[in-house]
Amino acid sequence: MKAAAVAAERGHRVSLYERMQCLGGQANLAQLLPGRVEFGGIVGNLSREATRAGVRIVTSTEVTIPLIRELAPDAVVLATGARPRVVAIEGQETGHVVDAWSVLKGEEQPGASVVIADFRGDWIGIGLAEKLAADGHRVRFFTSGRMVGQQLQSYLRDQWVGKLHELGVVMTTYARLAGVDASTAYFQHTSSGAAVEVEEVDTVVLALGHQREAALEPELRNFDSELRVIGDCMSPRTAEEAVFDGLQAGSEL
Repeated sequence: MKAAAVAAERGHRVSLYERMQCLGGQANLAQLLPGRVEFGGIVGNLSREATRAGVRIVTSTEVTIPLIRELAPDAVVLATGARPRVVAIEGQETGHVVDAWSVLKGEEQPGASVVIADFRGDWIGIGLAEKLAADGHRVRFFTSGRMVGQQLQSYLRDQWVGKLHELGVVMTTYARLAGVDASTAYFQHTSSGAAVEVEEVDTVVLALGHQREAALEPELRNFDSELRVIGDCMSPRTAEEAVFDGLQAGSEL
């Protein structure tokens, strides 16, 4: 959205294609977390910027190589984002293992006893822990980091850890998910290597980071069009960095 708005303001004729029914991508998921509803403002603000600049917005349309050939653009900005990181987990087929996105979207319903396996140390893991605990689930939170919410600013991290404590969430650090079965999650201490068994588990929720979604990039490299790869499509990071990528791409086209 930022790339489209800036490029259009500079005089380019810009079309923005979105696979989903509405713009926003992961920002629409972020606003579903407790205390994060204001995150939706980034979608409203940037979509208004794009509309005001004259960007042609097309939703519910997945961009394909044939479509790009038909449009024959002078430049393509690839901003197809990321998807949940796929990790091979021993015994996954025997237990109820779901990713954080599917829980937020309501596509998966966790059982009464939930274990969250966190890798990123950001809002996703702790936000889900708060949401599920507030909804009445028994929640145990395991992170591979040195502390819960390691990537968050210290004053925010301390506030959210306090909330999780009040909700009865049991938090364990230095723990990497190693395997699951029908009712147990198996972790490994990241420093000592010792095994940690967690029993009476109905659902394991994975918050193990993201991987770039850039299936179109290899073929687009062979086009005559200028190609820019931005946001999580280049490397999964934060919303601030994605917006900066868009600003830079729109300014340099």
